[in-house]
Amino acid sequence: MIAVKQASVVTEWDAEQRQVIETVAEARIIVEAGPGTGKTAVACARLAYLTSAADVEPSNTWMISFTRTAVAEIRARLHSYIGDASFAIRIATIDSHAWSIHSGHDPNARLTGSYEENIARVIDLLKFDDDVADELSQVEHVVIDEAQDLVGQRADLIEELVKRLPSDCGVTVFADEAQAIYGFSDDSLGHRSGDAAKLGEALLERLRAQRSLGFETLILKEIYRTSSPGLKKIFSDLRKDVLDKNRHRDGFHAETAERIRELADSKGLKWTQMKVADFTSDDLLLFRTRGEVLMAAQFCDLPHRLRLSGYGATLPAWLAICFSDFVEPHVAERHFLGLWAARIENKTAPHYGPAEAWQHLLRVAGRRDGSVDMQKLRKRLGQARPPVELTLPEYGLQGPIVGTIHASKGREASNVVFLLPNGAEFETVEDEAEEARVLFVGATRARTSLIVGESNAFRASTLASGRVHRSARNGKSTMVEVGRDGDITARGLVGRSEFSAADAKTGQAFLAKAADVVTTYKLEADPELYWCYRIRVGDGGPCVGVISRNLTFDLWEILEKRKQRHSHKPPGYVNHVRGQGSATIVLSPDDSDLEALNEPWATSGFMLAPRITAFPSFFFFRRK
Repeated sequence: MIAVKQASVVTEWDAEQRQVIETVAEARIIVEAGPGTGKTAVACARLAYLTSAADVEPSNTWMISFTRTAVAEIRARLHSYIGDASFAIRIATIDSHAWSIHSGHDPNARLTGSYEENIARVIDLLKFDDDVADELSQVEHVVIDEAQDLVGQRADLIEELVKRLPSDCGVTVFADEAQAIYGFSDDSLGHRSGDAAKLGEALLERLRAQRSLGFETLILKEIYRTSSPGLKKIFSDLRKDVLDKNRHRDGFHAETAERIRELADSKGLKWTQMKVADFTSDDLLLFRTRGEVLMAAQFCDLPHRLRLSGYGATLPAWLAICFSDFVEPHVAERHFLGLWAARIENKTAPHYGPAEAWQHLLRVAGRRDGSVDMQKLRKRLGQARPPVELTLPEYGLQGPIVGTIHASKGREASNVVFLLPNGAEFETVEDEAEEARVLFVGATRARTSLIVGESNAFRASTLASGRVHRSARNGKSTMVEVGRDGDITARGLVGRSEFSAADAKTGQAFLAKAADVVTTYKLEADPELYWCYRIRVGDGGPCVGVISRNLTFDLWEILEKRKQRHSHKPPGYVNHVRGQGSATIVLSPDDSDLEALNEPWATSGFMLAPRITAFPSFFFFRRK
């Protein structure tokens, strides 16, 4: 068994879990693990066993996961097993591993190409580049998580990687085909997203079909997540039904929904009677579509969190509060602790104290002398996907989580309130079976209790940008999503064209005070800024930002779809735009936008942004 930090590791493994953990390092295994069977714990224990008891070098071990959230969880849990040795293991998403290969072996690597072009280039490097082959020859074991979600180009990439690994390099693949819901987006119900039908064989099918790759299958059966009899039956019996292709037929989705109702701890909750404010931070409110999530969040005036695609990685407000006017190249621990004591202590409420915050900074941009390199810190935090050590897991403030099933995949909560969709229609039996798997994923997020309700089944529309909108039945107003990634930029916070230095300072000061509270803003169109909307605190309050043209363009697209582009115009103001505290935006030292900003932000690169999550009503008026 695992020898390092034995006290931190669960020792009561069942026989099936122990077999996976202690299988020889050179083995290639596919582990079928349903919800609640301890997959993440076993994956981490497998890595810990390999690196501490099987003499596998941690730096020669890769862990590949599908989401950044899973990466963060695995990293934290693995550290509790084997301590600092875990930092040597390459734990990252598929895209991060791909970029590491691309940037490390292609001098012309750029992030400007399309996703498809970048992945295709990495596959070529795997096939033909001798330096990549040398790097792979050092790899002793690869663990792949959530493999059921790997289709299309990601499956192409991982398949090629496995083929190019040395024959004595072990591979452990964890998967649950009952949770394979990649083909549907969280915006649609019963309609496949974009190119899902063209994605081809999933990775699991490919690995099993090629006997030369040498994969064997192991199964984890025992359920540990819950003691609820109904949930256990959902996790086991319903999972068998979902996997049984002989049961897939017309009406299977409705049958699955009814089975979930029967096995839930409580049922009958009506969407129209539900208030987000009635729930706690232990609760996860699950909806099928993002429009329903936005509607629920819009009418909640208490702190809550969103789990929804389209909202970028959130950096905590304390970063900008501490460093917005910090212009030195390095910061020492003593100086940082002084900043924290003066600006953070008793004023905002991070989830951790100054010592842990400092450790996060050191891990991301530490120097040998024990200080933090601010230029390196900005480069890391200014990336589209900043380090998970410093990002927040959800978008918003402490409180209940409101999200879609897709965005909550791989996550769990003590109590889940699942609003089941109704009236879904499907073009094929395969589509209906996949949507039944979506229901299964939603129902298996619960650890303690599952409450099932009915959604109101309203349908929102989605623009090309991904923004959701929904017209009122009377046709007089349209609810439009505000707060998506890209709606608020550095220029829209402290830009010289948008703000005087004094006004920028006033806006930033307000956001520092409102870092942990819900604030209701008003949008006001500014003709001097091409009718972009200023974000104001009530009537006549300070302006804390300017919404980018993304929103304005989308409003005109809505009018185009309604055939009113020439007869109507977007409103001059919009009320009830809710902000869930503040977040940090960081610009890298080489970002061209810096020259457009006021000081001190043009030099520091750190600024606060309102964390807006809103679905307000826009009234489009006829032109005079």
